[in-house]
Amino acid sequence: MNAQDALRQSLGQRLSFRDRLPGVSQIIAPIFYEDGDMIDLFLDTRANTPNRIRITDSGLTLMKLSYTFDIDTSNKQRLFERILSENQVTFEGGEIYVDSSPEDLGISLLHLSQVIAKVSSLQYLKRQVISNLFYEQLGEFITKDLARFDPKPQYAPLTDRPELEADWVFPLGQRPLYLFGVRDSSKARLSAISCLEFQRRDIAFRSVIVHEDFEALRKKDQSIITNASDKQFASLRAFIEDGRKYFDREAA
Repeated sequence: MNAQDALRQSLGQRLSFRDRLPGVSQIIAPIFYEDGDMIDLFLDTRANTPNRIRITDSGLTLMKLSYTFDIDTSNKQRLFERILSENQVTFEGGEIYVDSSPEDLGISLLHLSQVIAKVSSLQYLKRQVISNLFYEQLGEFITKDLARFDPKPQYAPLTDRPELEADWVFPLGQRPLYLFGVRDSSKARLSAISCLEFQRRDIAFRSVIVHEDFEALRKKDQSIITNASDKQFASLRAFIEDGRKYFDREAA
């Protein structure tokens, strides 16, 4: 059974193929981008690897994406590649692909198409870039503008609860300052749980929360994080504007 027959057997007869190159055929299937265009998918059997068949976009996803979203910085490039890696597809030479066994061709085709649709969503990529930039910008400000306070990243004071950690610790006197960056309700709840458990264990510390957007949190999570923490900055901009003065006072 050849690759085309194996794919038809897996997904039914709603497939057709167009030969593009020797060993490469385009898959014509009712699988679409959110704008209604058909997702470009190809069978590539040129590798001649026993029991392995490649399903690929032949580089067309990145080309299509470039019309509306420029991957023009190293951060965006790393993020784009990380999304693909986390979704267990390969990105190489501008091409997104998976290598599949003949019996799993149908599952692999659907998985690859879902990943391509996800990364091709402009809003999805924008959200990922913005959220990633929040933590990068917070870390950059801390390491440059607050460096004299000797910040250390990812500090877990409880050896039996390593999942409860502050994003940064500042060893200011007898009560170090634990800083948590909060981008969403999930991180707000985890930060609150961490602070409350540290308090329950009688750890001497002060907590600072730096929000991406405090008002974007659900009201319940706003209340939880407010009750658990000592100090909050409602946005990264507010922290950048007033953070140095706050640390000066705390260190005095």
